[in-house]
Order: sequence, then C-alpha cells, then structure tokens
Amino acid sequence: AKHMMIHKFTGALVTGALMMGISWVGYNNTLLTPSTTQLLVYLVFALSILFTLWLRRKPEFKFGDYFQMGFRHFILITLVMAVFTYAFAYFHPGLREESAKAFQAILEKEQNKTPAEIEQDVKLYREGYNTALISRSIFGYLMAGALASVISSLGLTLQKK
Repeated sequence: AKHMMIHKFTGALVTGALMMGISWVGYNNTLLTPSTTQLLVYLVFALSILFTLWLRRKPEFKFGDYFQMGFRHFILITLVMAVFTYAFAYFHPGLREESAKAFQAILEKEQNKTPAEIEQDVKLYREGYNTALISRSIFGYLMAGALASVISSLGLTLQKK
C-alpha cells in the first residue's frame, strides 16, 4: 500500500516539475509569450489529470471514483505550484516593482486621484502583490483542475456505456 501511495504522488510531482520547468523557460525566454507559457502550463496540467484517470480506469469505476482520483491529483499539483509561485515571487522582487510601476501608470492616466492617493494605492498594491499572485495562482489551478477532472471523469464514465 505504501508503494502505491508513492506511485500516486509521483505523477503529480513529475507534472508539477514539468509545469515549473515550462514556467521557468517562459520567464527566461523570449520565444514564449507569457500567455503561451500559461497556456502550455495549463495544458500539461489538464493532460496530466486525464492520463492519470485513464491509466487507473477500471470498468466498475463511477464518475465519483474518477473525480476523487482527479481531485487528489490536482490538489497535490496545486500545492506544488503554490510553493513554486511563492518562491518565484520571493526570488524575483523586480516583478513586483514592474507590476507596481504599471499599476501606477494606469492610476496616473485615469487622472481621478491625487498624487498622495496614488502613492498610497501603489504602496498597498506592492504590499499585497505576492499574496495576490499566489492566491490567483491557487484559484486558477483549482478551477482548471476541477474542470479537467469533471470532463475527464465524465468522458471515462460515458465511455463504458
């Protein structure tokens, strides 16, 4: 039973490593735009869930069995990616500064706040940047993981009929 548990984690950890690798290459490479990088990351994520369920399929499995497997798989990957996102943000403080400058430029262009209000908003933005980044990341992976699990589970359940 212990070796089955390790086997189940391996797929999620390999997927997480692959997703981190794609993110890293996308960040350090001009060939991949940020949106292409994100698309590739989510594609690997979704395919990982599909393959995990497909490889473990059994004739007696129902939708709930598949979804539960998919859920465990995507929760672990989400955890890995949350830690990666935290570390990435921590080691790249320049990202926060670039984003804060872009935010400040937007506020200045709108011309509906005083310089003091803009300064305060940018300060709060800077302080909440890492938390917001990690929260968005977790939420995105949870939504995508749930969707991929539902679609894959439904597909495998209907395939038997």
